[in-house]
Amino acid sequence: MLARRSLARVAGARAALPRPQGVRSFSSVNNQSRIGVLASVTITTTGLGVAAAAAAKYNPALADGVVPSSLDEFKAMLFGGEEAVEEVVEQFTVEDLLGKPKAEEAEAEAKPSMARVDREARPPTQEGEVAVAKGIEEEVNAQLVDEEAAAIAEGRDPFASQVAECDGAAECSSAECSGALIDEPSYINSGSTLVGTGPRNSPGPRPTDDFAQAGKLDGKDVLEARAAAKVEVPIDEADLAQLPLMSLDELRSSGSSEGMAKLPDEKEDRMFATYEGVVYDLTEFVDQHPGGRELLVTAKGLDLGHFFENYTVHTQTDKAARWLAPLAVGRLSSADALRSREESGPDAHVRSRMQLLGRARRKLLLVTASLPAWLTVRAFVRMVGWVLPSLGRAIASILPVAVPGYSRGAECAPEGASVVVIGGGIAGVGAAWNLAESGFKVTVFEARQQCSGNARTFDWHGYEDGAFENDTVKSCVSVTAWPPIFYKNYTALLDRIGVETVPMPLSWFLNSKVEGCEGTLWAADPSAPDGSLRKRFAKDFARYDMVQRFVSSTTDFFTGTWMPWKWNDMPSMYANHTGFGMLNPFNTYPLYNCFRMVGGSQEWWDIVFTPMYTASFLVDELRPFPAVFGPLIEAQIPLIPHKNDGRTFNGPTKKDSDDCNITTCVTWKDAGKGMRDVFARLTEKVDVKTATRVVDVKVLPNGKKLVRDEYDNVMEVDRVIFACPSNAVGNILKDHGPLEDTILSAPVYADDHHPSTGHMHAVMHSDGSVIDEKYRDTILTRASNYVEITRNKSDGHINIENQYNFGVQTPGPGVFDIPLEKKPVMLISHALGEGKSIDDKLVRGTANHARAHPLYSGWNVAAMLSLRLVQGKDGVYYCANWTTPGNCHDMSLLSGFVVANACGAKYPFPESAARDASEKKWFNECYKDFNRMRDLMGVSHGGVRPDLH
Repeated sequence: MLARRSLARVAGARAALPRPQGVRSFSSVNNQSRIGVLASVTITTTGLGVAAAAAAKYNPALADGVVPSSLDEFKAMLFGGEEAVEEVVEQFTVEDLLGKPKAEEAEAEAKPSMARVDREARPPTQEGEVAVAKGIEEEVNAQLVDEEAAAIAEGRDPFASQVAECDGAAECSSAECSGALIDEPSYINSGSTLVGTGPRNSPGPRPTDDFAQAGKLDGKDVLEARAAAKVEVPIDEADLAQLPLMSLDELRSSGSSEGMAKLPDEKEDRMFATYEGVVYDLTEFVDQHPGGRELLVTAKGLDLGHFFENYTVHTQTDKAARWLAPLAVGRLSSADALRSREESGPDAHVRSRMQLLGRARRKLLLVTASLPAWLTVRAFVRMVGWVLPSLGRAIASILPVAVPGYSRGAECAPEGASVVVIGGGIAGVGAAWNLAESGFKVTVFEARQQCSGNARTFDWHGYEDGAFENDTVKSCVSVTAWPPIFYKNYTALLDRIGVETVPMPLSWFLNSKVEGCEGTLWAADPSAPDGSLRKRFAKDFARYDMVQRFVSSTTDFFTGTWMPWKWNDMPSMYANHTGFGMLNPFNTYPLYNCFRMVGGSQEWWDIVFTPMYTASFLVDELRPFPAVFGPLIEAQIPLIPHKNDGRTFNGPTKKDSDDCNITTCVTWKDAGKGMRDVFARLTEKVDVKTATRVVDVKVLPNGKKLVRDEYDNVMEVDRVIFACPSNAVGNILKDHGPLEDTILSAPVYADDHHPSTGHMHAVMHSDGSVIDEKYRDTILTRASNYVEITRNKSDGHINIENQYNFGVQTPGPGVFDIPLEKKPVMLISHALGEGKSIDDKLVRGTANHARAHPLYSGWNVAAMLSLRLVQGKDGVYYCANWTTPGNCHDMSLLSGFVVANACGAKYPFPESAARDASEKKWFNECYKDFNRMRDLMGVSHGGVRPDLH
């Protein structure tokens, strides 16, 4: 992918918006450096010939056909001296850079196509131009690195010298002025080969995806950067003064419902919100919000400060600020502004969100109750279609639900058809890879800077003692390890693309400091010595063991695992619905209720079970957890271990003379680098557009879909796959109906219940003092997770503090082989207990997990089961963690395979491709899981192409 920072975007494509006050702009001191950056981006995305033609437009003295051979020559051609950079930037447009050949123009008139500066549209770059362009970019980057290094040596802010206050003439944000302009990788198109030149290695803090990351500067800088990262709406002081002064009480009382108000010159109620003393009218924008209507409706009538703090993606660019600026309709007094902010905390957010979810759930109940009837109708239509295909299609065309194989778009697309995938997580990228391998033309849109979804990485660097080779180690963050026996398809995928794995022993250590329930627990250790929580809660552990065994036996009964032909089946996460499994009451009945019914204590649930699995699921609300999942997590991360039972190990290791760990999991051999390799290899045959949101998908009369991105570029495709959070779909898919609206608004995410909890926000650091001194040395060298449970003195609530120890969890060169006594501290902290703090100087970065983790709940299962009614309708499909019964990498991947198969892709691991008998059996088990997931999602290609099975 080429750099997404097009000049049209920097130049202020939204020129109609109010100009920002006090925006930082390029200073004259470093004008030439920044101009060079713009020049290099221009060249690497268009070819020098087109760049020279664009330069000629602004410098008439240039001769036609002159191609620059150096950076200085190009700058002279482009700017002709010391012309202000603002004027040049504002004049540049995409049309100047595109240079579309006449043949392509004629084709564009007949058929919509992507009109961005991209490899479909830009002219091919010649070999000599590639070399010059690459040299220019390297020269610019080297110059900037030297300047920043000099600034650090002199004790100056390396970015302060490159920016200055301006009068708002340049439409750019402070992030762009501080180097973010070239922090994205640039790529040069050389024929059909993409040549990558990586981003400049800035020594200062910079945002990467949802992370703010520190380099070699003081760790305090990253905290200051995160604190300073806020949405700054560009409203001029003069314009602000002209806004009418409004009373907060009058606003709230003037509307017919909460969050609605009678605004000046408006006859109808309008949806409003406030932010930093300004009142905004959100009525029209709520249906355009990229994160979805429901999330913004949650904030109506409230101050948006809390909203922006919870969903930190808004602070990473100036998009939110620019969208918000034209919506200003009034201002509050200082007292009202303060009161609005104070009354818009987490409690108000959760209360509003629960009201919306309550209405969505009532509608979802009706849909779920009607599910058997609709499935019967679909079966009848398919039966009719098997006899009279044209009649089957006619009946399907008048139904509000999709009938696989007969509804328009729910049939197999022809080989070579075009597909857009919206979302670059493992589900979206997995679907794209499967389709590309089957001959489809696939484009993936990813809003972040790189594809990964929840599988994110973090670069640990800046250790003064040179602990790491090359001073940097890339670790995983959210997805760290998995059990291959349950992740069959993901394991097969890694083998196919050549990414190696290694065993990853895991060890959870719980330390309860709750008064009356003090004790510790090595989760993999079956012993119960004095002071152990296993001894303190012996009766509760026995009751939990009884419950999960009963649930397991009941599930086996309904699924028929006792039948002879299933005796040799491997364990599976996907078998719970097979046989008569759909009738199993434990599919939706909570495990918490089962445990409490047999006399289990609330204390055990709060102090043992929830802390143990909060560390795995990054959610601290596990009461809705369906009981059917209990035996599955017990098989993978046991709370009732038995010595050396295949799930756990107890005995001496290099770490400890009496070690105990969970042995079910593996991870990428090269840790974070290995994980990045997965996404890179999966997208080799796919056109990936990162840092690009899709804002509109419309179904055309001919059945094709018109896809428009945030830069107003469009393309026409045969199928669309949504692989993004459920809330974001509704505002993108303009032609969805009430059935889709009900299903898409029902899924519940962890941040819906606890938007400001520490489990949604993380700090990467090297401060080992956060671990109890009594256990510190052992934990840092032996435990993968340290969980400390305390009771807050302020409100009496239980706090679950998680410390993820990546010194233990990160394999690969640079960490895994370091002697334990020399291994640096690498911790990721969530929800620090009261009175605890992290040394600012040891902070390496921060992270946010909002909209990443759907809850394990019966409501989400109901939404997942109901989703089958609209899968494939008008050629639109859905995959991602929220479309599955759980929240894990293999389920998300399989959801992508399932919808790809429905579009016409072949299942990627057929038995015929096996290299030996052992792999043939493994592929057979993989295919069983694939079919089980396909049944769960209710998605198929209608059986019209048997070769896809």
